[in-house]
Amino acid sequence: MDRINGLSDEIICHILSFLPTKESALTSVLSKRWRNLFALTPNLCLVDDLEVGGCGQSLVDFVDRVLVVSSNFPIREFSIKCRKSIDSGQFTWWMIELVNRGVVNLGIDVIAGPHREAILLPIEMFTCNNTMVELKLATGRFEAMLPDEDVSLPSLKTLFLERICFYNTDFCVLGKLLFASPLLEEFTIRCVGSWQYGSCCRNVSSSTLKKLTIVSTPQLDFWDMLFDTPNLAYLEYTGLVPREYPTVNLESLVEAKLDLSFCLGISNPTNLIKGLTNVEVLELSSVKTSEMFYYFREAIPVFGNLFRLSITTDLEFYNWKYFPILIMISPNLHTLVIKGPLHADECEGEYGLSCPVKVLKITEYGGKSGELKRMKHLLEKLACLELVKVRACAINDKEKSRITKDLLMVPRSFNCNIQVKFSEKTK
Repeated sequence: MDRINGLSDEIICHILSFLPTKESALTSVLSKRWRNLFALTPNLCLVDDLEVGGCGQSLVDFVDRVLVVSSNFPIREFSIKCRKSIDSGQFTWWMIELVNRGVVNLGIDVIAGPHREAILLPIEMFTCNNTMVELKLATGRFEAMLPDEDVSLPSLKTLFLERICFYNTDFCVLGKLLFASPLLEEFTIRCVGSWQYGSCCRNVSSSTLKKLTIVSTPQLDFWDMLFDTPNLAYLEYTGLVPREYPTVNLESLVEAKLDLSFCLGISNPTNLIKGLTNVEVLELSSVKTSEMFYYFREAIPVFGNLFRLSITTDLEFYNWKYFPILIMISPNLHTLVIKGPLHADECEGEYGLSCPVKVLKITEYGGKSGELKRMKHLLEKLACLELVKVRACAINDKEKSRITKDLLMVPRSFNCNIQVKFSEKTK
């Protein structure tokens, strides 16, 4: 302890910055000198009841104390995850303080107030924020109003917005945020409903964006949407297909995960489908998405780079006539993943004369006769298969033995191996 006391405050604070906030705060009882040193560390990370005082008023008092004691000391990282009641105004005040201190990474994952009140984002978050590199707002409800001018986020590289609503009506909020963030590489926006009051503009234009996640519940406003993102490598997109995609520039796209619904006669995904031509990994995360590709199959290009395809099925709505559409026009497809149950229907389908799939993965297999029939059809049509990996469910060892035996007896090429792994299921 004498050796540590011989160190300067600056070095001690640097050491404390590597500790969880809970542990660094405990050092305040060591001596009068140590009482406030933990508050001078550049990182403050608080998670639920595991941290100092838990959530609620004790946590408010703790954060207020840190901000007062540290005065104008710069804070590099501030993150809080809280599931108990804290007045929403506290978060607004904290954000103003943190922006003024030059915070670099800010993460707020909270539910504010006893009635889940919205947290108001201060205007300083968007106008006086020259240092922030990462901003994550999650779980709670957030509200904001961008100024007409002077929006500037020159250092921002990662932006995560969940359950947020901007009350601007005179301009496209999404476009303004992206234009104000010239270094932005990763952008996630998840909303129940619209992220902008009134009609929601969905223009995504950025030359720096590499990873984009858009998740919104379907709405019947049918605004057009554009993707002008020439360097985007990953796209996760959930929502309702609009009337049109006037511009789709996804020339660098490597991986796409789509969960899209559509309305026949109104929605038009043609340009979006054509824009996926260079994708290497594609996941259709809902039956509706597979149905969309089927109904607009004339727009589908040859997927010359597609290496891995994942398709989600279900027992009630999935029609196996959707299944061959992408397989037949993917000459380099290596791995096919079926996420969901197998079942037999009247639509057997053809997969092309030289379907190249070498690995087939089945994630839900129960061993029923309809599933076995579908498995036989798959192994018959996918003539180049070398490996079939099946995740099966069974109640007991007897059922495991039966399922394994049935699968191993399925006719297939001599060099095709079948691997079966079981997960338990309840009766």
